[in-house]
Amino acid sequence: MKSVPVLMRLTTAIALGLLGASFALQAQPVNTGPITVGGSAHVQGPVTIHGTLTVAGRVHASGPLTAAWFSGPARVSGVPARQGFLKVFNGPLTVQGPMVVQGDLLVDGPLMVDGPLEAAGGISASGPMTEREYN
Repeated sequence: MKSVPVLMRLTTAIALGLLGASFALQAQPVNTGPITVGGSAHVQGPVTIHGTLTVAGRVHASGPLTAAWFSGPARVSGVPARQGFLKVFNGPLTVQGPMVVQGDLLVDGPLMVDGPLEAAGGISASGPMTEREYN
């Protein structure tokens, strides 16, 4: 009957391992300073930018989109060539300062920009798009 406790310990170890793996797959918040992406960016979660957002491609948010104002076409200079590079952020992304994206920006969730949002390829959202008014 010693095999039962061994089997229970093995089952418990596997269950704890699977539980730990599920926590590891959870989105992790990313908090960064100013950021420049030399290609496209895909954020798997909400995005908050405490600054301006400039995108040489298009912007799409799967949720509401809020910015000081929307503008285009954007001029992006001084960033690396696109070269098919895609940066994927897993989790909510908070940028303390400006964000510049050479390619497209896809956000799986709401997008909130404190400053203006400028995009060359167009701006769209699955939720409401709101421009705040400043005096």
